[in-house]
Amino acid sequence: MPSERVQRQVNLLLDDIESARAAGDWAQVSERAEEILDLDPDNEDARTFLSAAERRLERLERSDQALAPSPTRPVAPSISERPLPESFVSGRYRVQRFLGEGGRKRVFLAHDTRLDREVAFCSIRSDGLDLIGRQ
Repeated sequence: MPSERVQRQVNLLLDDIESARAAGDWAQVSERAEEILDLDPDNEDARTFLSAAERRLERLERSDQALAPSPTRPVAPSISERPLPESFVSGRYRVQRFLGEGGRKRVFLAHDTRLDREVAFCSIRSDGLDLIGRQ
């Protein structure tokens, strides 16, 4: 059983893991889980997170290899290749980093300056959408 001091450090690292997992940063999850296991080799939470991170990173690596450009398959430009916006809603949400995209949406990790907390912010492309509606 780790001392109270070590347990506090483990708890902080577990909080980091949860944030990294929510952001999809599986390399960070793996790194923090290994740090916990250095402090407390019997920590089951760290073992579970490490195992999940290893599986996820392996899947991501396989999908990256499958999607790698080849001479026969041209590479389409990604929406995520556009420059990051600095903020949204007149500066209330400060963009920290790009999280992902799908369909017509791009998702960013942002800081809500009014509520002083981290949020996921979704930007929806409206080009080609009929925003007025049909009469």
